[in-house]
Amino acid sequence: MKPEHGVEKPQPGALAHAASALVHILLLFPVLYIVGLGIENYSFFSWHPICMALGAGLLAIEAVFSISGEANVSKKLSRPGRVTLHWILHLVGMCLLVAGLAIIVVNKERHGHPHFGTSHGQLGLATIVIVFLIGAFGILANNARWFYPQVRPVLIKVTHAFAGIGLTVLLLATVINGTYRAWWTNIGASETGRGLVFASLVIAGFVVLVKPIIGAISRSRVLGQPPPSAPVAMTDTVR
Repeated sequence: MKPEHGVEKPQPGALAHAASALVHILLLFPVLYIVGLGIENYSFFSWHPICMALGAGLLAIEAVFSISGEANVSKKLSRPGRVTLHWILHLVGMCLLVAGLAIIVVNKERHGHPHFGTSHGQLGLATIVIVFLIGAFGILANNARWFYPQVRPVLIKVTHAFAGIGLTVLLLATVINGTYRAWWTNIGASETGRGLVFASLVIAGFVVLVKPIIGAISRSRVLGQPPPSAPVAMTDTVR
């Protein structure tokens, strides 16, 4: 017998659960490692890598993983539920990014250092600006009906998907780049730890982005097709 509201979704198998667990382990390890280093070598500056690791390296990536429905938690949610979880995780992550930005600005001011004078600072600032731009565009993507029929909803959603994929790469690159700054060396963090952080984030990012990339490419094919025409109403002149 069919369920009342359509065909029941198949339950995820053991492989899907294992892949989801692996991604979370790969994300948690580098983030907890960086947070641990910050606490162990505590200073005011420590809040910068802590906030950035949590916001960019964990919550933002989890937000992407949740919207794809591959994470164990979001598998049980409906599409609207995954969208809600997606923007909540991103919103909290964005707050942490702003906090991390504010901390580094204050710290630079305290020590009289130039702001955004390094490649890491410039990459981080550009990434945060792009985060807010894509976040604002996400509101439009979630309400694409506002622009219909002038703009096809699929165009807005595909654009947001590709932009989000690019942003995810930038976020991971920013976190990894931060491990190559002087702070990492000054606190005596190991080269092995840096290599493991790099490998964990790259592998996790790849697994997280596989389904969104395939989905975005698949949906982009629709853009080359003519939009569906509205049904023609029958009139008295048609017999």
